[in-house]
Amino acid sequence: MITVDEARQELRRNVKPIEEMEEVPVAESSGRVLAVPVRADRDDPPFDRAMMDGYAVRAEETQSVPAALQVVARIAAGDNDLPEIESGHAAWINTGAPLPPGADAVVPVEQTRGEVAVLHPAHVGQHVLRRGALAQEGDLVVSGRLTPERIAVCASMGADPVWVRRRPRVAVLATGSELAADPGGHQIRNSNGPMLQSLLRDHDVTDLGTVSDKPGALHEALEVGLKGDVLVTTGGVSKGEHDLVRPALEALGVRVLFHKVKLQPGKPILFGLHEGGAVFGLPGNPVSALVCADLFLLPYLAARAGRDFDEVLRATRARLSGPIKASTKLRRVFPCILREDWADPMPWRGSADLYNVTSSNAYVVVEVGNHLAAGATVDILVPERFGALSFFS
Repeated sequence: MITVDEARQELRRNVKPIEEMEEVPVAESSGRVLAVPVRADRDDPPFDRAMMDGYAVRAEETQSVPAALQVVARIAAGDNDLPEIESGHAAWINTGAPLPPGADAVVPVEQTRGEVAVLHPAHVGQHVLRRGALAQEGDLVVSGRLTPERIAVCASMGADPVWVRRRPRVAVLATGSELAADPGGHQIRNSNGPMLQSLLRDHDVTDLGTVSDKPGALHEALEVGLKGDVLVTTGGVSKGEHDLVRPALEALGVRVLFHKVKLQPGKPILFGLHEGGAVFGLPGNPVSALVCADLFLLPYLAARAGRDFDEVLRATRARLSGPIKASTKLRRVFPCILREDWADPMPWRGSADLYNVTSSNAYVVVEVGNHLAAGATVDILVPERFGALSFFS
């Protein structure tokens, strides 16, 4: 049994980004990872741009106020026929419009009166965004994972379609004879499958459904799952007589790199390799499966997709609102509610208790033997899916 840190290092050593790429329309590229960075195809802005509604002027002529100027034109965004602003002249200009030749500043309309007297001296460059101030032709402007903001930059540079890495192909299989769509008195529904499919929405996911603990059926389902880049199973990796996933995987040629990690919840996790693909055997209890997905599976898939391994799970610090007991053998990673600088630990009723994670947005890390008192400053892990708390890329 290895530590959490050792397990994550093992994953780092055995992950390579997918090199295959494909073209997709930029508007459909959210969440994808660029295979070819986008460079500016021209200066941005491509001209000196007015940043206020007002008057384009020669700044030197506004130093003695009020400065009476003759309005010789009206310039709107997109206009190409621009007058020369000569001595004593000004032009009405809209936000976003090109600054006419001769002008070097914009005076906001509220700093003028009549047609037109400038009431406050202007300085060169006032309310003007100079050509190339945001980006110059040839600059690298977008790389990595495409967010709505990055998509907007791509579109502004004419990068449509964009070249992105192929998504990892992930198969999800829930194991256990106790799983049933219409459960009897001693059966349960499959909650892990839908949970994992939701977590993996940025990948190419195949739902293999459920399979019983019968060796023949399990072997057949695993064989199908191993055809993709990553197979994710839940259940069947502990020590019970029906925990048959590891021997079945090994019979299919999977080389197990680790099985069991010093972690609560999530101790039974398995990781192995198979002909260039990978296998994650997650525990069957749903909170254990979720914790292992956040700590191990999602970082691995991020790296496969061309992102940084640590990008999807970020560390921070907070003060604990209530005490948590440590384990003498395992690192505990417990759901909590992170509120600014405070973390509220969720009631712990075991790793089968899905209800204690429905309101959580982070995890408290409790090191071996280190009991945590209320008010203690603790390590917090924040999964990327919790929005502004975790967007660092």
